[in-house]
Amino acid sequence: MNAPQLQRRYLLPVYLLVAFYLDGTISHLGEQWLYTPDHTLISRLFMLVLVVTVFMLPEEHQLIWYATGIGFLYDLYYTGMIGMYTFAVPLIIYTIRYLKQYLPDSVFFIGLIDILCLTLLESAIYIMNRLIGYATITPIEFISNVLAPTIALNLVFFIFLYLPLKYLLLKLKSER
Repeated sequence: MNAPQLQRRYLLPVYLLVAFYLDGTISHLGEQWLYTPDHTLISRLFMLVLVVTVFMLPEEHQLIWYATGIGFLYDLYYTGMIGMYTFAVPLIIYTIRYLKQYLPDSVFFIGLIDILCLTLLESAIYIMNRLIGYATITPIEFISNVLAPTIALNLVFFIFLYLPLKYLLLKLKSER
């Protein structure tokens, strides 16, 4: 394997790490607007990259491992508790990879799947936090104050980042 092929092999994990760190950067820089007593908006760019990758690079066999790694990093870096993201993120990506064969590859359905993945991830994290006593808000408060604003923010990210991300992944695919 020559050097350019080796470098291209690591581009997808680099894209995921960039999205992971951008999530934290966006949260830190937009703290005063994203986290208020009335609502919480959570950036999930890493989920956007994972979902679009499922559709653009279906032959990427390492994607579940990348999702596990990003989930583990998320747990380690942001929550300090290993488990929630480490298992939820790869499980969601595995499910989407399985269901992809039944779905069209249109931008509408990819956006819909991204929203569904965000809903599943945020709901799973909320339920787990409720079970261990970390979350004290009611399900209605969660939906209106956390889930809906988070979906809205990430839908804006999807609208602006889908095409550039698609072209990056298709370029990566053509160079393999």
